[in-house]
Amino acid sequence: MEQRTFQSDGQWNIVYYPPKPSGFAVLLIGDRNHFVEQGNSYWMQHPGRSQILERLKEYGYLIFSSNFYQSGWGSPIAVEMAKKIYWMMMRSEILNDRIHILAEGTGALTAIQLMNEMKQNIRSAVFLDPCLNLQTHMQKEKDNKFFYKRKLKEIAAAFGIEEKKCEQLIFSSESPFPNKDIPLKIIHIVGSIEKGQTDIYKKLEQQPGRTETNITYLLPEKRYKIPLQIGQFFKKYETSL
Repeated sequence: MEQRTFQSDGQWNIVYYPPKPSGFAVLLIGDRNHFVEQGNSYWMQHPGRSQILERLKEYGYLIFSSNFYQSGWGSPIAVEMAKKIYWMMMRSEILNDRIHILAEGTGALTAIQLMNEMKQNIRSAVFLDPCLNLQTHMQKEKDNKFFYKRKLKEIAAAFGIEEKKCEQLIFSSESPFPNKDIPLKIIHIVGSIEKGQTDIYKKLEQQPGRTETNITYLLPEKRYKIPLQIGQFFKKYETSL
């Protein structure tokens, strides 16, 4: 069996099985437009993402993910779904209870919340082109009223609040940093960096007491190196069970 899908709380979830299991698992949290549906997912359809999946499976990782209510914004319901499928995997599969996280884009906002709430269950994390700060992200989007309005509507729906209150919430609070005790690798494709993103990276690296924070910049034509970069980082933190 290469993968299976199942429903929980009306959401489709997916498990990708490795040919030779290592006993370690990866929770995949996709970007805002990524989806999981019956027998299918964005990561299965997209050539670049499916290559990452296949390589990680070759390394022995069981990978699991969810549709997350189509919310890639770090909403409470997305975080709770991540927790729920984590415990479902622990009960249904033979796995080490400390997992890795792989998050892309705005999926990093959900990953950060999870890292702060479940740090004892998370071994390491890798972020691909992440959105680390919702306030900075939305401030940039204000220049394009159409995209700003659309994203504000998405975020309001994800958090279950009115758009006006949602806007106040975004700009009155700062997004938290990832838990400083969990090793973190950020892979960023050159040319995709948002305005102000490098400043956030510097603050992250300079956070007192932070464990390893590895930031790698790749040229677009070097995307093929992403699976190896992820695999090497994960493997580094598997010496202690």
